[in-house]
Amino acid sequence: MKFELVFIPYPGIGHLRSTVEMAKLLVDRETRLSISVIILPFISEGEVGASDYIAALSASSNNRLRYEVISAVDQPTIEMTTIEIHMKNQEPKVRSTVAKLLEDYSSKPDSPKIAGFVLDMFCTSMVDVANEFGFPSYMFYTSSAGILSVTYHVQMLCDENKYDVSENDYADSEAVLNFPSLSRPYPVKCLPHALAANMWLPVFVNQARKFREMKGILVNTVAELEPYVLKFLSSSDTPPVYPVGPLLHLENQRDDSKDEKRLEIIRWLDQQPPSSVVFLCFGSMGGFGEEQVREIAIALERSGHRFLWSLRRASPNIFKELPGDDVRKRVKDMSEKCHVALMDGGSSRTALQKFIEEVAKNIVSLDKEFEHVALK
Repeated sequence: MKFELVFIPYPGIGHLRSTVEMAKLLVDRETRLSISVIILPFISEGEVGASDYIAALSASSNNRLRYEVISAVDQPTIEMTTIEIHMKNQEPKVRSTVAKLLEDYSSKPDSPKIAGFVLDMFCTSMVDVANEFGFPSYMFYTSSAGILSVTYHVQMLCDENKYDVSENDYADSEAVLNFPSLSRPYPVKCLPHALAANMWLPVFVNQARKFREMKGILVNTVAELEPYVLKFLSSSDTPPVYPVGPLLHLENQRDDSKDEKRLEIIRWLDQQPPSSVVFLCFGSMGGFGEEQVREIAIALERSGHRFLWSLRRASPNIFKELPGDDVRKRVKDMSEKCHVALMDGGSSRTALQKFIEEVAKNIVSLDKEFEHVALK
């Protein structure tokens, strides 16, 4: 039986690219599966390369993987809006797009059955749209399993213990939080800004509540890199987690042949053993202050692994403290674990197959439910 998933990525170039890579991986893995990706209007119009990338996606649409681009025409002004308001504004258009998809498929006998929605971590309000159509919702979480578990715990602190982390001066606090999903106490001052700031905390707490409504969560991580937290999540009352990473967008988007810096990086990478370098990038909009960058840099050095770090708005003084070549001489080969995870039979491929089987199983359940309703 053919089946289809409807993907709704967050309208940001980093989230869109990782979602597209996830979709490609799924359709390559399962021949019965097709995917429709609904691309929402971007909140920020200034993201470099976004329009060209979306145009290229639209041109590449086919029967197995197609892209539905929702126009920003007649949309409210979005430059100063919040994520939640923007998502709510898109619900009528998403509803209309899915309804048209169902109408098209109803007239074609060999069409796939829609098996559910796969929502970005910032698009959880679309669960309500999926529920209207009677489809289950899954989530694609682009951050680590560790951050997912911390988000759950912060939400529980707010809802069950009435403890609001944003009420504390977390930036200078010496307090620690004992999260059962993490092997060590978590310093309050290390909480992501979005989970500790007055303005953002309610948004993320509400999203965490929606996370719990999902049938399953695809996470862009590797089981071997986060065994402790994944073991905890698998035994908790949260939705099942499928560690399917790492997902990378590797297609070159421009001609950088004259970029000497890029060539220098490529030459260094060519000198390293295959699958031995960890790549760090915090998204197209991610940035850190000098102190945070220094903390990350020290941790990277102490990790003993080869790494390539794409650093945005770097402090001019930060690299003076990095031993550079000394780090590279001391590194150990860690990323072989990632390489093995992506091979057939590896942890990420096994998790991906389990997710596909779960989706296919739910189609049968949905059919029986609809038959029962029809008989009444």
